[in-house]
Amino acid sequence: MHDEKCGHTIIEKMQEEALGIYGSREFFESWVNDKMEEISKSPRIQARVQNERRVIPVVVHVIHNGTAVGQGANIPLSQIEAQIRTLNEDFRRLNPDRNQTPAEFQNVAADANIEFVLAKVDPRGIPTNGIVRVQGTKSVYDINDAALISEISSWPPEDYLNMWVVTLQQPFIGYATFPVSNLPGLNFSPTPRELDGVTMDYRYFGEGGNAVSGSRGRTTTHEIGHFLGLRHVWGDAQSSANGCEVDDFVEDTPNQQSPNNACRINNPLFSCGSRDMTENYMDYTPDACMNLFTQGQVARMNVVLEFSPRRGSLINNFATQDPNLPTIDLSIERIIDPQDLICSNDVTPTIELLNRGLNNITSATIEIRLNGNLIQARNFSFNLATGEEAIVDFNSINLSGNGQDLFEVKITQVNGQASDGNPDNNSRTSRPIIQPEINIPYALDLSTNIGDWIIRNPDNALTWERISLPISGSIQNLIRIQNYEYEAPGELDFIISPSINLANFPNAQLTFNMAHAPYNAAGFSDVLYVAVSTDCGNTFNIIDSPYDKDSNLLQTAPAILDEFIPNSNAQFRREIVNLAQFNDFDNVRVAFISRTGYGNNIYIKDIEVLATEQFRYKIDLNRLVSPGPINDGSQTNELVQITNTGNLPITSFVLNRRTNNAAPQSFVARGASLNAGQSLNVEIPNSLTASGVSRVQYDLVFPNFDQNPGNESQLVQFNVRNTNTITAPWRQNFNATINLQPWSSVNTLSNQNSWDVIPLQNEAQSNLIRLEGTNSNEPQWVGSPKFNLSLSSQASIFYSIAASNQAPSTVFKVMGSIDGGVTYTELLRKTGTEINTISSGSVNPNNRADFNREFVDLSELAGSGRTNVRLAFVIENGSPGNEPVYIDDVELFLSANPEPVDPGLGNTIIYPNPARDVFSIAFNLQTYETVNIQVISSSGTVVQDIDYPNTLNQTYNFSTQLFSKGLFVVKITSNSLTETRRLIVH
Repeated sequence: MHDEKCGHTIIEKMQEEALGIYGSREFFESWVNDKMEEISKSPRIQARVQNERRVIPVVVHVIHNGTAVGQGANIPLSQIEAQIRTLNEDFRRLNPDRNQTPAEFQNVAADANIEFVLAKVDPRGIPTNGIVRVQGTKSVYDINDAALISEISSWPPEDYLNMWVVTLQQPFIGYATFPVSNLPGLNFSPTPRELDGVTMDYRYFGEGGNAVSGSRGRTTTHEIGHFLGLRHVWGDAQSSANGCEVDDFVEDTPNQQSPNNACRINNPLFSCGSRDMTENYMDYTPDACMNLFTQGQVARMNVVLEFSPRRGSLINNFATQDPNLPTIDLSIERIIDPQDLICSNDVTPTIELLNRGLNNITSATIEIRLNGNLIQARNFSFNLATGEEAIVDFNSINLSGNGQDLFEVKITQVNGQASDGNPDNNSRTSRPIIQPEINIPYALDLSTNIGDWIIRNPDNALTWERISLPISGSIQNLIRIQNYEYEAPGELDFIISPSINLANFPNAQLTFNMAHAPYNAAGFSDVLYVAVSTDCGNTFNIIDSPYDKDSNLLQTAPAILDEFIPNSNAQFRREIVNLAQFNDFDNVRVAFISRTGYGNNIYIKDIEVLATEQFRYKIDLNRLVSPGPINDGSQTNELVQITNTGNLPITSFVLNRRTNNAAPQSFVARGASLNAGQSLNVEIPNSLTASGVSRVQYDLVFPNFDQNPGNESQLVQFNVRNTNTITAPWRQNFNATINLQPWSSVNTLSNQNSWDVIPLQNEAQSNLIRLEGTNSNEPQWVGSPKFNLSLSSQASIFYSIAASNQAPSTVFKVMGSIDGGVTYTELLRKTGTEINTISSGSVNPNNRADFNREFVDLSELAGSGRTNVRLAFVIENGSPGNEPVYIDDVELFLSANPEPVDPGLGNTIIYPNPARDVFSIAFNLQTYETVNIQVISSSGTVVQDIDYPNTLNQTYNFSTQLFSKGLFVVKITSNSLTETRRLIVH
């Protein structure tokens, strides 16, 4: 888990991953230094920076849970106003606590000459208070929800500082996007636009209202510092051990070893050979104890505001000025129908109107014309305040749809007047063209042209084209966009299908083969969208398009520096777009949309629209193979078993993992093909390092980078780290404990209702372990501590089990491990009625007759090097109606005799006697004892005298070849035994 309250460093990492070198810290710092020098050499820029009042327009997006204004995240106006006041005081060094700045830092404390104002004009030019209140889609937002938050509400970041006020997941209370430098000669802005701004937890935004008592609005000051290019004063060192070696790239902020979280005004902190500037807004100091930016920090902000994309355009722009609206201004915002593309000759003209003037609009006369001829004129009555919209329509008309008709809509009167204050927005035109329709199933024939598909090329530069190439030994027809030669980043190019009627095809599917090799340089990436239009192709919803892939997800061939030209079918990948979400529409159009980014060529072929979802990418997460559910934590990797349950080969996927409360991790897999029906084990670095029970969740998404919903798979696994050891041999009757220690149990799917210890009613202080029927359909493990079998070539266990009425699907297993539980081997399996120990009725755990004594040979776990052996009893695939299973008296022997000689508890026995070749001495002691065995001849000579430590249930074997024939006396001595036996050797 990130233990920091500011999420800036994580957002910066996301930004760097998205933008490559142009989003990196190294590039930005190099760029800042160059631009500082440029400012120092330009008197004009210096004068503007020092003398011009720089005002930034702010829009506060209050994203709440549906509560009333003033409640919860829907913060009151006073709290927002308090935040703007704090920002202006802090950035102008007008803060009342500036006298708290230590004397040694007074000479570097600076006025940034930056002010903030709630936006006065919205993106449409309408007056606003700069506050947008909207109900969100979640109750709490994670730092990874940055894109989701901006989708809920966002204004153009070129014109506004977006501030999102939400409920943030702890421990974060705010984060901001870092500015990105624009490389000279490349006139584009690579920053992810949708993330640009500041996001704050409502409890730390401003003061008063719903803010916590300690908030004075300085968290937002801190985050805007990041937004304007400032780093944390300690330089974001990964650990305090090297903190003094990491800089914030500002000369007048002393090096600092680590962040500070306490008030230090009267108790200064020293590190790196100087006093820490804990009062700086870019530390983690409490709000009441931070009070300055430095001259060096202001110099960095000056560079960003002068040169960085989407920062300089904020200064003193239109949104900081009061709008100058005409008294009366009714605007035709757009023609909803008919637009340029129509899918029916009969249309109902529909128009969107907007009041852009000061006065209310109560009436308007609007006419529609076709080729200059008046078709209809209608009077409309409404009461539109400033900024309010209205949708109006006319009687249906019939259009030829041949592209020759000019449709025009015009406002002729507003509020009874012949004109309003802005005639420029009183008319709009379209040139409707009827669009062809295709029948499903459909395949695009590229043998001559692109059929009825339309290419839309807004910049009239390079765009989609049909070409032919030799692919795998034959000439094939393809569609290509030559992005390798396309020097216009950010441009969109469309190739649009004819109209498709999905009303009778609820599960239609678009499929095609695509090839792309990224350009092999960081920061260059094209994007391919497959978007769907429900208005006959006039508009396409790119933000929510069902297919949206950048070069990382598009890649089907290795990245190269040369132009990519495919020559093999193996370089193509079948792509799938399921159209079920659009099946309510009787006409939709599909578009392949390329957004250029100095990347490489994209090729498409074999375009089809199928009546059903014929193709499917799907991978199921089956189980965590390693480590086992009960382990000693010695594993270095985790092995997860997956199976291709779709019907196409898969070469890539994304595996997300979250262990306990740690931050999620993502792993991208690319490699050999996993064919339909095949399984394999995926290896990822170990994360299961905590003691006791751990929860790990795996989410496999984007099989073959497919983005259709429903192809994801999730696996939640609980396991136990048990490092306990026990001496072998051993006996476990669970009598000395009220829990399982030193054993462990775990329900691997839910960690609930697993094995537990219960007392017997008819045996004083006697216990056994039980698995209740509840949740018996989930794997239930109970496992031993580790033990050493390296000194024995054989081993076995006996255990007593009682069970009844087990469902046919139920499986009982004995599992063994030689590596502490990292991996397990199945030693015994029983299913259904094989598990039952009585033929009818229900078992009574107090009735020993209901128990069976079972034997398992463990010799495969014994021998040289087998020092970390453990056992587990497992029940899985049961039914909730299963009756309990009981286990007791588990005993490990260092032999593999299914019928051992039992001398009785606390006793010993010599057999055979008389003996010929071998005689044995068997023990069954209550606890471990050191046993001394002496063999004395009839003449009184001690023939053998051996100590056997840790004797419990062992059987010691002796060869008679060491003895002469005759009578011997065997003396056996231990803490509990003093016995003398006669032995005859023949």
